[in-house]
Amino acid sequence: MARHRGKMYKHKNVLIAGGAGLVGQSLIGKLLAEGAHVRATQYKSRRISITHKNLEIVSCDLKNQDDARSVFKNMDIVFLAAAKVGGAKLNLEDPSSLIMYNLGLSANLIALASGARLDRCAFISSSFVYPNTQKPHVESEGFLGDPPVYGLGWVKRYLETLCKHFHMTSDTKYSIVRPTAYYGPHDNFNIEECHVIPALIMKAINCMNPFEVWGNGEELRCFTYVDDFVDGLMLAAEKHAVADAINICTREVHTIKNVVSIILECMNFKPTIVYCPDKPSSIPWVVCDPSKAERILGWKAKTSLEDGIKKTIRGVPSLA
Repeated sequence: MARHRGKMYKHKNVLIAGGAGLVGQSLIGKLLAEGAHVRATQYKSRRISITHKNLEIVSCDLKNQDDARSVFKNMDIVFLAAAKVGGAKLNLEDPSSLIMYNLGLSANLIALASGARLDRCAFISSSFVYPNTQKPHVESEGFLGDPPVYGLGWVKRYLETLCKHFHMTSDTKYSIVRPTAYYGPHDNFNIEECHVIPALIMKAINCMNPFEVWGNGEELRCFTYVDDFVDGLMLAAEKHAVADAINICTREVHTIKNVVSIILECMNFKPTIVYCPDKPSSIPWVVCDPSKAERILGWKAKTSLEDGIKKTIRGVPSLA
């Protein structure tokens, strides 16, 4: 399905909070291509790899109120892509660190967008808001019952509610997108922190044999390539900034076993595979329905998992 964006971003001042991450770097490239003037933040070790005359890179700590307030000055639009992330191990062993960090960071940035009188604010929520229905999640289920990952799920629900509050009480328009698992070349490849696709790629690069896979391999995911996700994110900010959540995800559904097979085949690596169901593997079902995005935005993911994994492998720093 073709995607037709208007000219909303041309000549606009766009802030990307969290520009050095997976989503942030994809956003930078696409916004610059559409004629935007981009200000992107980076923090600690991760660095923005793009240079452009219309790109301003700001090294700062967005948890610092003065730093955060200053980067919002003279901006028209903000994409909130800053977050502390962790794989299944951190989500299970120390979820409180993720909850407290992201709650404070995101709540402050959501409020600053309104306080700085920006025209639009795009917030990236999560499929963690959904209860365990064992079927593709639709947006209306986002506040039913309790989510399986209780703390993080309710944090995202609260932050969505905060977006709605400022949307109703200010002139700033908020868009809310719910992704599933996105991945791509600028992902975090630190084996102690990363999500499943970069973790499996790094294990293959390091020639792990036996090849250890956490979980039983039957976990279901719809993995969305980052550039597809960012296309949907930008469309949502342009066409659906009404504080109404929308799923941005592929229709493809894969087991972790499928992912392992594709990665090993792409890397021509044939180890003995060992599944470890006693290891942390997050929740068994993370599948969402993108029908609303298809209908309202005219958006569909276009990158297959195999093609996306090939692009991701080519972008791994140790292979560059």
